[in-house]
Amino acid sequence: ENRSVYLDYQVNDATYPGLDGTVLLRFNVTILPVIIHFANITHKFTVSRRASVYAKVGSICVENCLQFDGFSVTYQLEVPDRNTSADPLSCYSAISITQAPDGKWGMLYVNNSEALRSPSCQDLLYIVVAQEGLTQQEASTQIQITLDGSMEELQSQSLLSCAENRQQKECESARGLGATMGTCQWRQGIDRGISENYSTCSPDLKTCPDSFCDAVESKDSSICPQDCTTGDVIGGFERGTSGIGIKACHGTCYCLSRNCFCEKEDFEEVVICDEMCKTIFASSLLLCFVVFIILSSYLIRLYNKSSPKPPIASAEMTFRRPAQVYPISFPGNNVRRGSQESIETDTFKIPEDPKWEFPRKNLVLGKTLGEGEFGKVVKATAFRLKGKAGYTTVAVKMLKENASHSELRDLLSEFTLLKQVNHPHVIKMYGACSQDGPLYLIVEYAKYGSLRNFLRESRKVGPSYMGRDANRNSSYLENPDDRALTMGDLISFAWQISRGMQYLAEMKLVHRDLAARNVLVAEGRKMKISDFGLSRDVYEEDSYVKRSKGRIPVKWMAIESLFDHIYTTQSDVWSFGVLLWEIVTLGGNPYPGIAPERLFNLLKTGYRMERPENCSEEMYNLMLRCWKQESDKRPTFSDISKELERMMVKSRDYLDLAASTPADALLYDDALSEEDTPLVDCNNTPLPRTLPSTWIENKLYGRISHAFTRF
Repeated sequence: ENRSVYLDYQVNDATYPGLDGTVLLRFNVTILPVIIHFANITHKFTVSRRASVYAKVGSICVENCLQFDGFSVTYQLEVPDRNTSADPLSCYSAISITQAPDGKWGMLYVNNSEALRSPSCQDLLYIVVAQEGLTQQEASTQIQITLDGSMEELQSQSLLSCAENRQQKECESARGLGATMGTCQWRQGIDRGISENYSTCSPDLKTCPDSFCDAVESKDSSICPQDCTTGDVIGGFERGTSGIGIKACHGTCYCLSRNCFCEKEDFEEVVICDEMCKTIFASSLLLCFVVFIILSSYLIRLYNKSSPKPPIASAEMTFRRPAQVYPISFPGNNVRRGSQESIETDTFKIPEDPKWEFPRKNLVLGKTLGEGEFGKVVKATAFRLKGKAGYTTVAVKMLKENASHSELRDLLSEFTLLKQVNHPHVIKMYGACSQDGPLYLIVEYAKYGSLRNFLRESRKVGPSYMGRDANRNSSYLENPDDRALTMGDLISFAWQISRGMQYLAEMKLVHRDLAARNVLVAEGRKMKISDFGLSRDVYEEDSYVKRSKGRIPVKWMAIESLFDHIYTTQSDVWSFGVLLWEIVTLGGNPYPGIAPERLFNLLKTGYRMERPENCSEEMYNLMLRCWKQESDKRPTFSDISKELERMMVKSRDYLDLAASTPADALLYDDALSEEDTPLVDCNNTPLPRTLPSTWIENKLYGRISHAFTRF
């Protein structure tokens, strides 16, 4: 019914000097009732029979619902008296309705996906009743749902979030919550820093992501965490306007459990070339290939006339002998001499070292763990290794058949160096097969591969590490290696690596490429610093910048290394700071959204990475100290170890670990220690001096990356 009210307003003009400066205004206001109705008698929607639970069907609203503020309408879905299905209770449970957050819309969604695929369920007819909240007026309309597609039976499985898929191929083949067509949909974003158009996997690209967590998505945070997550986000991102969800992201957005990650995919080189360019390039390549074949054939004939054909790389072969057999020195510019240099050659046979020689017949090679252009690493089992009964799982480094004299020389030099290194947190060499066949180096096997991959895989276990009160004593677990990471675990990882680096610094060794990809994780979550990461050239392409002489890990290098090519233990400290950042972010990519080419000038101006979420101020301050521009102001590895040890003591999880840590004198004494192997006398070593080339240029494993340098 209509209601009228009178409103009186008194207006006083203070600037008018007379008595008539005051005026009384009277308004007669009539309040008209809001009459609600639907514009159409019947509303039609179509839904795929393959749709998953929570898939959105459509929205419905009374005709004038958007005309008034404070207007609130509730919607209810009812089954008509006239049944059109053999099993109405089952069929009509397929669709449900929920209220939009603004109180004006009703949103239809799939409630029972099994009913959609039932042969007994055909097109469905519902009645939607709308009721206005203030006057209790009602209006109704019919809803006709057309079921589209075949009635095939899908394998019963628990649906996960589409957002868990990081790659397009796995996304488009996966079924997920809220998928309107049954399978997830991939959105390819742009690769230009932090953007609203980021790559992600979605159940319905029309509404997810759209920077708004609607009524259906809010029923389960796994439907569209891109719009609805309230958990932690790691990487370069921008929060939604309401403080939830992800409005903009760097690279690809994917979510595991309650946490989301914004990370750029591994680097892929893309060549932009039109058809004419491709034709010219192909023709030029073919011509060069023909000329190369002709020239090579001619040179081979000349060579064969004067010398026998050289054998493949093996334990005994002809190659140029340097001034010193061990270690091999290179020029200061780190450019290796070609194999065709005019240097005197002779036949060199590897002298057998009984202490390290292992019978080839007792070694059984297994699957390949990683490989590069000239070498590879395989998993193997060794029988009676170091007198130990039974079989021991090991990793074996070897050359490929296309390796040259130089690569064999590198492996021999590494063999000599590994004899001298013995520390619980540095990868250990057990022996070698150097006689009667190819050279094999038998080294310690790391069960869980690189630390970077281990941290990334741990994201799937759960967010336990995020809470500082989530620490638990691993001794109470049946298998401690399978439990979720805690912050105490991460501090322990960093402490173990710092102890290994402290040992290398005392040995006068510079790593040059300290990063999570070059730290291996052995059984019991023991960290092992290594010069090779398993399949590094396959998975770590984005970590290096291509140069004419190889690839360099720009984002891990100290300022003095980037600009002046100076490598010291203190430049390793800088890299350790970046490694700390990788550990805290569970294998995140450093400097997200920043191209390596831009990093040079940014570092020079004082830019440093921001503190990651859930990283303590104490840990972040340690990172900043490692990134001091003046190398002499950075902490030593001894200082870092002590500081990390103090952090561990604060956590009750690691009181036992700290108490059981052996004294320094015992750290290097185990069943496989070699007391008779002399260590290099650093006081008598001329400066500067370079260690074997495998530790300088890791070409054996697909990349020229500096690993260790002696000075």
